[in-house]
Amino acid sequence: MAREIDVLREQNRKLYEALRWYESENFLKYSVVQKAVFKGDGDDILGNSVAAQSCLAPLITEYEKHLEVLNGQLKYYQKQMGEMKLQLENVIKENERSELSRQKLHTQELLSQLEMANEKVVENEKLILEHQEKANRLQRRLSQAEERAASASQQLSVITVQRRKAASMMNLENI
Repeated sequence: MAREIDVLREQNRKLYEALRWYESENFLKYSVVQKAVFKGDGDDILGNSVAAQSCLAPLITEYEKHLEVLNGQLKYYQKQMGEMKLQLENVIKENERSELSRQKLHTQELLSQLEMANEKVVENEKLILEHQEKANRLQRRLSQAEERAASASQQLSVITVQRRKAASMMNLENI
């Protein structure tokens, strides 16, 4: 805002300088009536009006030239602004594409890691099943061995009882 005020002050100063220059250049060209108006001696409103119009014409011309310059600058800046907007939109689109690409790459990496983890899970599940089958086989063998041991123990007990009976009978016969 302060910059705009400074620009307007500078333009006002330039216009004032142009007015002073036109007044100094054209003062000698004015008619006697116009000189009287400038000096304050003219009470004629029509004369004052003619003098004022002849004095204002160069100012208006200068003002119009200055307006044309400003309009040219305005069009130039509007064109620049339009180009900057297009560039900004392109940068935003490129950033969005870049971000999408980055996210897609990250997603692919995560999917790859997930696939590897799934493969390990499947492999571990197979190993667990194999170990469970092996443990079940060992448990069956252990149960069979315990049964055989129990049967053998029973047979041994029966044999031991029979031997004791036989030994006691032999002792009785020997008596």
